[in-house]
Amino acid sequence: MGALFDYLVFPLFIPFILLWLLAARLLSFVAPLLVPLTWSLAARLSWACPFIPRIWELNGWFKGTLMRMGFEWTYCMNVSRRFLTLPLRRRTADFYIVGFPKAGTTSMAAYLKLHPAIDGIDGLPWHETLEKESHHFQGALGRRAAASKLAYRSYFPTVLRRWWVERVRRAGKWLCFDACPVNACLDYTAARMAAFNPDAKLIFMLRDPVSGAFSAEIMLRNLGVPLSWSLMEDVRPADPRFAETPADVRYWEQVAALGPKDVLPPDLMHRFYHDCYALLRSGRYADRIAPFLKHFKRENCMFISFTEFCSNTEEVVRKACEFVGADPSLLHFCTLPPGMQGERKGRRMHPSCKRKLAQYFAEPNQRLYAMLGVDFNWADPEALGRSHRDAAAFMAPAPQPSYPVGSGLDGRSGAEVGLPPLPPGLHPPPPAAGEGAGGAGAAKQAEQQQQRGGSSGGSSKGSDSGSSVVSVTASSGRTAGPPALATVV
Repeated sequence: MGALFDYLVFPLFIPFILLWLLAARLLSFVAPLLVPLTWSLAARLSWACPFIPRIWELNGWFKGTLMRMGFEWTYCMNVSRRFLTLPLRRRTADFYIVGFPKAGTTSMAAYLKLHPAIDGIDGLPWHETLEKESHHFQGALGRRAAASKLAYRSYFPTVLRRWWVERVRRAGKWLCFDACPVNACLDYTAARMAAFNPDAKLIFMLRDPVSGAFSAEIMLRNLGVPLSWSLMEDVRPADPRFAETPADVRYWEQVAALGPKDVLPPDLMHRFYHDCYALLRSGRYADRIAPFLKHFKRENCMFISFTEFCSNTEEVVRKACEFVGADPSLLHFCTLPPGMQGERKGRRMHPSCKRKLAQYFAEPNQRLYAMLGVDFNWADPEALGRSHRDAAAFMAPAPQPSYPVGSGLDGRSGAEVGLPPLPPGLHPPPPAAGEGAGGAGAAKQAEQQQQRGGSSGGSSKGSDSGSSVVSVTASSGRTAGPPALATVV
């Protein structure tokens, strides 16, 4: 009946659909003239993504004002057009690239869109993220609208696109995705995503949380976010960066307990993007993944290593296509530039911070290995030796697994309180003769390697000096038990 309708009946409606889309497009040009509407939509988006106003400030008053006006007007046009055609938008996401930040979500989205049957959101073309992540569950359309399935439908293409993909191009079942990595960091989103589509597939991109945390800081600083903390500074006694206060714990527990219809707290996204504790808790992958395993079937979850994605991009992307239900043979693969690649500009994580974070993440990493049935080997001393030789000028290696495991957030820090020393043989080698901090040779290669590791995406070649491999069934990790999940890379 579906094919019969698509071939005989649906074509009769195409002229009316095209006229509807054209009228919505024309009316959307008028929308920015309604100043309160433009201001309201921009304010809601800036609440969900508080780094956006900082981008205008970085470009100076004149250029920043022009950029802001252009973006807010076109954003208002885009939202107005989508809502004017809302009855034609019948779908929500078939699958999610859930997270995690700085682990390749942008690049994975770009590669999946090379498949003719896969589409992202109906966003603006000005930046790669605007066509792959909605930030709907973070309140991009308003703190109350974050619970609206009807509003969420507005992000995805119309029924005309479905007909074109399935009946004209014959590319298989049409699939849409949302690839917002913030979803993985906020526990309440799991219930809301399941309420919209309980059978959705989930793709988790995993990266060593130590290097991921520093890469996230670099991204935020490049966006102009005024952070009051830095992982580039030495650890101090009673260091506020690593203070886990009862107030912080209570606040994020209340956020995690939000129901599918609850209004988001007014300070939620500001705290998420500015607080160091919010960044660190996002790297406790076992805790962040647990709500999704509660609301979604285990066989609908796929876990991909950032390093494996960088080194075997095509194979990983084809497996991801198969996992979400797209024919891998139809993927028009080509190597793409890394997505959201951050420029470190010589900035380096302080060795004491790296050791502190390695201690902090050791216990949740072990729980993640047990949860998924695989050892990702993020604290393996041999792997640390390899990555250290590649990036010796940037980060000191983390402690060996035999060192004490704990949260490391007790306010004590540094050599003064007995942080374990670097393992023997893993100290940075001295630079070659004639090379300084800004010289060439090994130091330059180390900088290039670390910059590649700081990107959010990957290419078909390359590796991440601070992250570890793999997946639950790949041979690059040490199996700790039977796989907890079925279809994984």
